[in-house]
Amino acid sequence: MNLKRLLAGCGTMALVLSMVSPALAQVDLGQFTADGSVEAGAIPQPVPYNNVAEYQQYRDLAQQFIVPKLQLILGDKAENYYVQFDAVNVAQKNQMYSLRFGEYGLLDVQAKFFEIPHFFSDHVASTPYDENGGSFTLSSKPTGTGPALHSWLKANDKPFDMSLLEGVADINVRYTPTPSLTFSANMNYQNPTGQQPFGGSFMFGTSPGSFKVNELWVPTQYYTYNFGTGVEYAKNGWLLGFQYQGSFFVDDYSTLTWDNPLNTSGVGSKCVDSTIFTPTSLTGPCQGRAAMYPNNQAHNFIVNGAGQLPFNTHVMGSLEYGFWLQNAPFIPLTSNSKLQQSLSSAGVPNSLGGDVRPFFANLTIDSNPIERLDLKATYSYFDYDNQTPAISFTGVKSLNDIADPQMPFAAYPFSFANQDVTLEPTYRVTDTLAAHFTMKWQTNHNDGLEVLQQDQLSYGPALDWNPYSWLTFRADYQHAHRDSPGYNNNRTDLVQILGGTPGEIAELQDLRRFDEATLDVNQTSLYVSAQPIEKLTLFAAFNYDDYNYPSTDFGLQHTSSYSPSVGASWDPLEGVHLFGDYGWQAYDWNLRSLDESKIPTPIPPPGTTYVWTAKGRNQGNNIDLGVDIAIPQNRILRRPSHLKVQYTYTDGNNSTHQAGATAAGAASEAINYPNIGSQFHELMIQYEYDLLDNLAINVGYYFTHSGESNFMVDNMGNYMPKASNTASTFLGNTDMYPYDANVGFITLKYKF
Repeated sequence: MNLKRLLAGCGTMALVLSMVSPALAQVDLGQFTADGSVEAGAIPQPVPYNNVAEYQQYRDLAQQFIVPKLQLILGDKAENYYVQFDAVNVAQKNQMYSLRFGEYGLLDVQAKFFEIPHFFSDHVASTPYDENGGSFTLSSKPTGTGPALHSWLKANDKPFDMSLLEGVADINVRYTPTPSLTFSANMNYQNPTGQQPFGGSFMFGTSPGSFKVNELWVPTQYYTYNFGTGVEYAKNGWLLGFQYQGSFFVDDYSTLTWDNPLNTSGVGSKCVDSTIFTPTSLTGPCQGRAAMYPNNQAHNFIVNGAGQLPFNTHVMGSLEYGFWLQNAPFIPLTSNSKLQQSLSSAGVPNSLGGDVRPFFANLTIDSNPIERLDLKATYSYFDYDNQTPAISFTGVKSLNDIADPQMPFAAYPFSFANQDVTLEPTYRVTDTLAAHFTMKWQTNHNDGLEVLQQDQLSYGPALDWNPYSWLTFRADYQHAHRDSPGYNNNRTDLVQILGGTPGEIAELQDLRRFDEATLDVNQTSLYVSAQPIEKLTLFAAFNYDDYNYPSTDFGLQHTSSYSPSVGASWDPLEGVHLFGDYGWQAYDWNLRSLDESKIPTPIPPPGTTYVWTAKGRNQGNNIDLGVDIAIPQNRILRRPSHLKVQYTYTDGNNSTHQAGATAAGAASEAINYPNIGSQFHELMIQYEYDLLDNLAINVGYYFTHSGESNFMVDNMGNYMPKASNTASTFLGNTDMYPYDANVGFITLKYKF
């Protein structure tokens, strides 16, 4: 008997199942046994594609015949070998397959493959461009502005489906030739393929001036290969291991180029670049260009260990060192031949030479020296050592705007190192009360930020009390203070490195980045759980977080969040389970803003001409109710059946209100924005009835409603009706808007 013979038995399962009596609970295959189930059915009327774009973002509803689940378990009667195969949504775009097989105590192999679909548009996306790889071309161009541009868009736009399909494969192998020695290997492969909107604006125009935006999609073809291997040796309470993890990213499209639709000289004649963008004659660059994600690779080497020490003490530690490399070639600074400048003349190398060498160390000690006392201490260190060379160059004109001065550019490598020390003693005061205390010290050393060092101390108690077997209380509080000494100690050098001028340095003196400035944090959480009667559980929880930035003159000043919740679980009868919970969340914030283009000296206080205060709240509610009933055999239902009903409701609201800034320049920004809200309902009903001992019928219904008050409008619809608008082409899509979806299904489930 061997594993190959066991796997060979899988190939005949379909034939065997067709000959097995439904009364059998297990299939006998000579030296092997088989268990499993097959479920197949249909959606009588598929959900229509119109008005359900968001609902379908990660689902495949194109098929009426469905195989939602398939499972097969094989094993030999001597219990030496095993095989388990699972499949979900067979042959659909959101399918998943997993296979696990091996020999008990010696070999374990796990493999998984699944696909993630993402539909970005619902037959709405349209474009006048023809795409070939990373090149976008136009077969015709507008003959003028206003109505001519509008007519050209209407005549040349072509609808297309914009979607991604990401395939993911995982393989994990574990081999244990002896109880002390283990070898492991893993592989992960990811391949997103398709089209997706590009998160940038491609502009033809002046800066500042008449930007003309050209919105495109991105042809996506990525490959990510992750590999790993390792070995562990364990004996007499000690363990030592070594691992290697490697990652390689490959992008088929390194550069995007696209025709300028506002350059009329490209139709019927050779396009000629211009040094100046002219909205009236539509002259300018013939093409735009952008770099895509560069190819890169990473290598990490890990050593870990663990052991047992006297006084009931355990120690665990690990060391990791890596090489993260990226050396993709730079693209030329502009595609406009009139402004073309070579990389060498600007003092720039042909490629980045990206080289980051991270180092991570971790040590944890856990001890129980006396019965009532537990001690835990952790130390961690992470060094992001960026050895990428700094790059700076001047005399570059990136936009065709002859009035702009030639701008300097810089790429400055950012490095940092973090250290954390955590102490966590726990003392069981009584058999029902445990007191816990946490203290954590963190320090950050930065290279490339305004603050070169940040220190943060966190501390607070926690209590765990069980006065009765049916009642539990938990409470904890944490306070943290982050100090940022010498906030300006690196700012002058940094601004100059990044191409700033002395005038800009003075402007920055009153600005504070909230992620670098002084911070005070208070966090509280409470939890109670009770079981007043048998099979009834009640629970309630409350969390509160408060963040203050006392040294932040402008920007974020304060945030706080609240999240109370209650719930219950009850089994009033045998086979009947009821559950429900309710949660409420709120997030408040306020910040101080100013119009940086018109900053007077000295900077005025809040509420005056160029300064205003913004306040906002994000809040929401969530309700989840359900019932799960196992219906026994009765006079009407001759066999057992099962009913499950679940309802979910979620809503959210986002408001932003501003006060101050009476000047015209800033008043346009300091406004009360319309509230943004959303609602979501989902009802699921599923009924399963046993037709035979091994055969069941499943009938289900799903209803989903999503209501949005901030739903997106087709971008193209915004601009095309405005015949006088000279904006360029836009990619129309409707990712989010209200929808109602109804899905009914019926399936047969066979168990063997």
